[in-house]
Amino acid sequence: MTLWLIVFILLILMSAVWIVIAVMRSRYSVSQKSNVIQFSKKRRSSIDSDIIAPGNQKCSKCNRAKELIFYSNDWGQVAGLCKDCRKEIGDQQELYPI
Repeated sequence: MTLWLIVFILLILMSAVWIVIAVMRSRYSVSQKSNVIQFSKKRRSSIDSDIIAPGNQKCSKCNRAKELIFYSNDWGQVAGLCKDCRKEIGDQQELYPI
């Protein structure tokens, strides 16, 4: 009788440990799946950001994200410049708006 009681208690303990391990594994796998980025969501977010703030690109000189005007110099080099950098460079070289 006591042997059956000991076996029964051991079975209950083993099943409890198995349940705890299964729950921990399922929580771990859920956190691993959250790191996956779906391409359709990423593409949609980048398209939405372009629609919200069009024209905010990095300036060729100061490298700040501002609204740019593109210019070409005498040698055909194209540069996107913000208004501040255009004023600085305008005295040094001839720039033609594109």
